[in-house]
Amino acid sequence: MPHLSVRLYPGRTKEVKQDFAEKLQDLVVKELGCEPNVVSVSFKEIEKEKWDDVIDVEIAGEDIYIEADF
Repeated sequence: MPHLSVRLYPGRTKEVKQDFAEKLQDLVVKELGCEPNVVSVSFKEIEKEKWDDVIDVEIAGEDIYIEADF
């Protein structure tokens, strides 16, 4: 059911991403009242120099509730 797609700068270890994914899964289960087995989480690393171009294209059409300001 819910899928969370995280885009971030490169540099975090697989263990850090796995831990973060598990925390996101726990939060979704708690807040949306679903079972853990229906929650998926993915990561896509985007180089800092390409961030604006890639993000603009990839999230076009998505509802953004919190926008970064940097």
